[in-house]
Amino acid sequence: MAGRRDFTSDEWLTMRRAMASAGVIVSVSEGGEADDMLPEMFAVTQLLGAARKGNPNQLVRELAEMPNFQTGWWHGMSRAQKAQYERDSLEAIGDAAKIVQTKSPEDLAPFQAFLVRLAEAAANANVEGGILGVGGIRVTPAEAAAIARIRRALRMR
Repeated sequence: MAGRRDFTSDEWLTMRRAMASAGVIVSVSEGGEADDMLPEMFAVTQLLGAARKGNPNQLVRELAEMPNFQTGWWHGMSRAQKAQYERDSLEAIGDAAKIVQTKSPEDLAPFQAFLVRLAEAAANANVEGGILGVGGIRVTPAEAAAIARIRRALRMR
């Protein structure tokens, strides 16, 4: 298993960006703003915290050690900025998968799985629609589509 010392600073930054943005892509897929993202980002940070303490994969554990969760997303982004954020984030996710594949192929599957888990945690963080959570759905079509885009960027089936 690889760890921080096996990657350059730029490679590490790309992998951390991929990890930080996987949940954000799903969180904003419904067009929500900062207040709407709170439950999703809480679920993502909880999963990162658990990974730091107990993920069986060393690479995932070390990547989850984010002292401050910087996603690059900010309140008030225009529609064009949001679209650019997703394009850049999906590119970082794809680049991160290539980096792991090249430097530590045995870590690729755990890395990919963890990024998808982050995206799914965001999608499952709350119930969308309905009244007081009744009649709503856990994962919306837009969230499922965002997860599918992340899986494609990771080159997963």
